[in-house]
Amino acid sequence: MRLNTICLFLCLSLLMGCGKKKSTKQSFDPTIPVEISVISQSCDNNLRNYVGTTKSEMELPLSFPLGGTLKGIYVKNGQHVKKGSLIARVDETSAKSIHDAALATLNQAEDGYKRLKQVHDEGGIPDVRWVQMETDLEKARQTEITSRKHLNECTLRAPQEGFISMEEHTTGENLLPSAPFCRIIDMNKMIVEFSVPEKEIGIIQIGDKAEAIFPGLDNKTKTIEIIDKSFVSNPMGHTYTIKAKVPIEDKDILPGMVAKIKLSLSEASGIVVPSSCVLTMPEGADVWTVKNGKAYRRNIKVGGFVKNGVVVESGLQDGDTIITVGYQKLYNGAKVSF
Repeated sequence: MRLNTICLFLCLSLLMGCGKKKSTKQSFDPTIPVEISVISQSCDNNLRNYVGTTKSEMELPLSFPLGGTLKGIYVKNGQHVKKGSLIARVDETSAKSIHDAALATLNQAEDGYKRLKQVHDEGGIPDVRWVQMETDLEKARQTEITSRKHLNECTLRAPQEGFISMEEHTTGENLLPSAPFCRIIDMNKMIVEFSVPEKEIGIIQIGDKAEAIFPGLDNKTKTIEIIDKSFVSNPMGHTYTIKAKVPIEDKDILPGMVAKIKLSLSEASGIVVPSSCVLTMPEGADVWTVKNGKAYRRNIKVGGFVKNGVVVESGLQDGDTIITVGYQKLYNGAKVSF
């Protein structure tokens, strides 16, 4: 009787343990907590203000490659010149002497060449001596060409039409080699340069239009067009340089003028999603979406970057729900809560 009681107690204990284990298993919840966002069309236009300066897109610096003593100045600052116009001249005495010597050497070499050619043709001199004569003649020619180039560089002429921009110079001044003497400015290619923060460089596109207000011209307003933007930032201010073209009929807009820029930025027209939730995969870009309480990976086609995210060209529609936080542990078909 006592043995039966002990067996009955052990059986009851085993049954109670099994019941607790089954109850623990049933309490496990595989749902993954996430944060979501419902997709909607967006169109955000912002007016941004910048300050820039005007300059010529074509500014050609001119200098005397060998330097020298300034002998004459034939233009004034701001003067319009045509291509080939005489601008300035340095003392050419030394350069002319070197060229005269080189020219005399060349004439002597050519005369010797003519004399020996007839003898060489008749077999009167060996080929080795004739080759040496040809070499000496070529050296004399090259020396004359170089010295003539240096002589011509003593005279500075305008390589293109434009306006003169130069600092004050005086006759007798000693100019250093290759030191800028003046600049030729093409007033038909005026641009406005201004800087934008790094967070806005991706929004501005080449071809965008802006308004430029010139305080120095009684707040004259002109429409300008973005023609270039740098891809290297200024290390001091972390800004990027933008260039915009000024209409060529505005001859009264001069280099160095201040311009106030008003630029309307269309940040997005379509579906925009946070860039943090876009996954880069070998087959393209993906996002996690929610349907009927479950997570599913979806392939999308992305466009450009804007300030508040990435433009989605295809793959998502209005009303779709995407997962923005907590997608790292997801798998297709996973239950999610939000």
